[in-house]
This record gives sequence, C-alpha cells and structure tokens, in this order.
Amino acid sequence: MDPVSIEYRIRLSEDKIEIFKFQLDGKTFDLITDKIPDPPQWTELSFRQCSHCPLSIEEHSHCPMALQLYDIVERFHGTRSIDEVELEVITEERRVIQTLAIQRAIASILELIVPICGCPNTAYMKPLARFHMPLASEEETVFRVTGMYLLSQYFLSNTSSRFNIEFDGLKKIYEDLHIVNSAIASRLQAATQSDTLKNAITLIDMYSILVPLLLEDQLVEMRGFFKAYLPEDGSELVTANYLEKAKAFNLELVPLDEELKETEEQPDWLKEVTQAGEPEAIEINKNIEAAEETEKSVDIISDKSDLGSSGLKLELEPMEDENKETLQPSNEGDIQKPGRVVYKLPDDE
Repeated sequence: MDPVSIEYRIRLSEDKIEIFKFQLDGKTFDLITDKIPDPPQWTELSFRQCSHCPLSIEEHSHCPMALQLYDIVERFHGTRSIDEVELEVITEERRVIQTLAIQRAIASILELIVPICGCPNTAYMKPLARFHMPLASEEETVFRVTGMYLLSQYFLSNTSSRFNIEFDGLKKIYEDLHIVNSAIASRLQAATQSDTLKNAITLIDMYSILVPLLLEDQLVEMRGFFKAYLPEDGSELVTANYLEKAKAFNLELVPLDEELKETEEQPDWLKEVTQAGEPEAIEINKNIEAAEETEKSVDIISDKSDLGSSGLKLELEPMEDENKETLQPSNEGDIQKPGRVVYKLPDDE
C-alpha cells in the first residue's frame, strides 16, 4: 500500500510558514522519518525516562517520542503558546483551515504523531492517527477513542477470551499516557524556554482526566445519540455533565517558575479524580470560585475549543532529579528545573 500523507502548514506571519509533511507507512502506519544526525541529550532514553517505559537503553539509545518532537521544538523556540496563527491541514480526504492559538495547532500535530512515534505506551492510539481528524473537539475525541477501543475488543474476541468491553483497559491506557505526557513535559524544560509545545502536551493530556471521568459516568452525555438502539424503558440515567463542565474551563498558562499556591477547595466535578485513585502526579488545586473578569499577569487561552472559559492550568512543579543533569537549552537563557505535570485551577486573587 502507498504511504499515507498528511501535511500541516502553520503560518506564523505574512512571510513565515512552517511546513510539516508526515508520511505513514501504508502497511504498518508507523511514522516514516529521517534519522537525526546528532540528537541532543534531552532526547536520550535515559534522560528523565518514563517510570513505566518498557524500552531498554541497550536497544534504544533515544526516546522515540522525543526524537519526533525535536524538529517541532527547534522550529518554535521563539513562540508563545497563545500566539495566533493560521493553520492549514491537508490530508487525502479533506483540507482544514483555521485561525487559532499555536498551542492548539501543535496539539493537533501531537494527536497525529504521538501514537505512531514508536513509543509502546502510545501505540494503542495508532488507529486514531490512521484516521486522523485535525482539531477534533472534546466530543469527537471521546466518541472516536471509545469507538476505537470497542472495535479493538471486537477483534480480540475473535481470537481470544480476554476481551473486555467495560473500558478498564482504556482507563489503564490513559493512566499510562499521563505518565508519558508528564515525563515528556519534564524533558522539554531542558529543550526550550518556549511554552508552546509544553502547553500543547497539556491540552492532549487533559483527556487523561476527562475520558476516565466520562467512562465512570457511563457516557450518559452521549447516550441520547443511540436511542434507536436502546429499549424505551422510561428510565433516564442521571449525568454529572463532566463533558459540559470541562468545556467551561479554559487552560490557564502560568510562568513555569511560578511557585505553587496553597488552596482550600477543589471543584466538585474534579473531586472524583483523586477519590477514584487516579495517578498521584495529577494534583488539583483546590480553589474554584465564580469566574470574574480580572487583570492577571498570566496569559489565558481565548479559543473556547481549548476547554472552556474559566481556568485549568498546567505547572511543572520542581522535583528532585536523580541524575542532576546540567544541560544548556537549544536557545539562550537559564535552564529550567526538572518538574512534573500539575493541573491547577486559578486562585481568584
């Protein structure tokens, strides 16, 4: 089969366009890429390696995902995540053009390349990359992910008795993806001082919280689409409206070196994340009060598709680094401390 081609064109200004041409192998749908002559140290497998990484340093000198992110990092050192750009995506089936924050454009690229980069922990999402939908909404992503997982269990049922339609496997996949996203965000602190790629990773990592919550809620918000399949028993399931509530929150961007703030209460719709025993690396800042227009020193995403209108934010919390590497970022400036991903809701100060 011929390779599958997908092209991303990001217009940064009138005279500058960054073009990314991706090719997927027509049989395996793996990403076809050229070898990087001298990859930087932050791409090495041993550098802040994922805690659950199944790869060995003896067989893999570099992290496959980090190698795929290298080119993106190098092209966007001088950008901010909220910079407005014009994105054009060309696939064999369609052409999409939209003006949006650059972090949203990069997040869409990540949704394509992360599943096919060669990382064993992200390979479960490969069908989504093969049928890539640029700039997919929250509803579209949830629908596609759950449909993909159920189809995988159908195929498994034909060859094994170990299939499971209860979504336990999908929840585990997202737990593992969150660990990957956290580790990659930590790597990027040594790679660049731009927040563009870091916050793009935050956008796609939001699904590691949202999807498990929706599954626990039995996907009630989507149940109405399937009335033709369901018996009319007169009963109606009550939903916690996680999807709608998540869309009421924007991702708030703060300087990476800003200290974490003490808070008192976390939002009700996210309490189940910690109560259900989600990974400890996800910490929810506890203060959520009525969102009011205030002047803050932080940048806020204006695109409603990026999760609403209030304020989730990602910080990279400093942590001890066993190797205590000293790296010089690709661009000039101080080296950021290694950290872990922390989701927070902004203080109303």
